Parts: sequence; structure tokens; C-alpha cells
Amino acid sequence: MDEDAATFAARLKHRAHTYGFLTCLLLVASSIVGDAGGKLFSWLWPLMIVGGLITLFLAVYLRFDAALFHFIASHEDETAGCRAADDLLERMHLRKCPKVTRPLHARMAGTNRRLTRLHLAFASFLALFAAVTAYGLWTA
Repeated sequence: MDEDAATFAARLKHRAHTYGFLTCLLLVASSIVGDAGGKLFSWLWPLMIVGGLITLFLAVYLRFDAALFHFIASHEDETAGCRAADDLLERMHLRKCPKVTRPLHARMAGTNRRLTRLHLAFASFLALFAAVTAYGLWTA
């Protein structure tokens, strides 16, 4: 992985904003279809709302990770940046400072796994949105 922290942060920020915006847009659009009613709709629509909230949570989490990678990139050395990020997370009471500082590529790999979860959550949300929309149009 040849990507540096600043490039990685920019990519994460872009993905988080894109998925967050699309999720919000589709949640608003689903409320238009929300008047359809019916048995299937009564459990499908809340399930879609939960899927949208999970997608939004992951997008916000990735945006926070993007800010951390941007913080790491602001340091001269990546090891010093990673150490400073660990110190920052400890001062925020989010994570204890580890004895051994994780290297940048290990942090990127963990964040890429989270990005994969965001892709899966958005795909599931999109499938539920399509089902709700199709059902709403079918019963209209």
C-alpha cells in the first residue's frame, strides 16, 4: 500500500461524505413512499431506517478516521504522527495508549476493513430501499 496518510484521509473523507449524503437523500425519499402501508411495509420500512442509521454511523466513524489520518499526516514523521494520534485518543478517553505504536499501514488496513463494512451496509440499505420503493409503487 503506497498511499500516504494525507491521500488516505482525503479518500476516506470523500467516501464518508458521499455515502452519508446518499443515505440521507434516500431516507428522505423513502418517507415519500412511507404512506403505502400494508403488512410487508410495516416491518420493511423500519428495517430500512435502521439500515440507513447504521450506514450513517459508519460514515461518521470513517469521517472521524479521516480526521485522525489527516492529523497523522500533519506530523513530519509517520511514527510520530501515529504516536500523537494514540495520545490524542487517550486524552479523549476513547482508547488507552498502547505500549507499542501501531504502524501506519496497520491502521490503514483496519480502516479499510471498516470501509468494507460501510460498503456492505450501504448495499444492504440500497437493497431495502429498492424493496420498499417497489412495494410502495406496487400498492399505490
